[in-house]
Amino acid sequence: MRWKKEEIEYLKENYPTEKSISEIIAYLKRSRKAIRHKAARLELSRPNIPHNKPKNKKHRKIYDKDYYERHKKRIYRLKKERVIKKKKDLAIVLGGKCQNCGYNKCIWALDFHHKNGDKEECISKLISDFSKEKALKEVKKCILLCANCHRELHYGEKYKG
Repeated sequence: MRWKKEEIEYLKENYPTEKSISEIIAYLKRSRKAIRHKAARLELSRPNIPHNKPKNKKHRKIYDKDYYERHKKRIYRLKKERVIKKKKDLAIVLGGKCQNCGYNKCIWALDFHHKNGDKEECISKLISDFSKEKALKEVKKCILLCANCHRELHYGEKYKG
């Protein structure tokens, strides 16, 4: 099958661009091999484009959003497991029990209290969002108290009945 003048012009115009070979094949209704052969005879070259380059510049955001929507429950479950493990590890560093009354039944009932009262960083934020090393550095400035002892320490004198 001979090449028409319009087809050759289309090939000369589109082959050297970033237009995909698939689009050129669809327009010309010719095989990939025939198009490459004709382009070689016309001394046309393609730009060095990765074959898996996405057409849409926001491709990664779209893909990530789609992945998140499909795996939301798993993502939250894994994050919660990481937070629990990190809090247990940090509590063990400080003894694993309330330093006032000795309570140690539930990890979530234990709070980190800054010794000096200067609250540089929120420990719960460090545990959930930052590295273990950064959280450990801040936890070393704290003592471990159960929720009751912690509240009594902060508000006990103000609201004694």
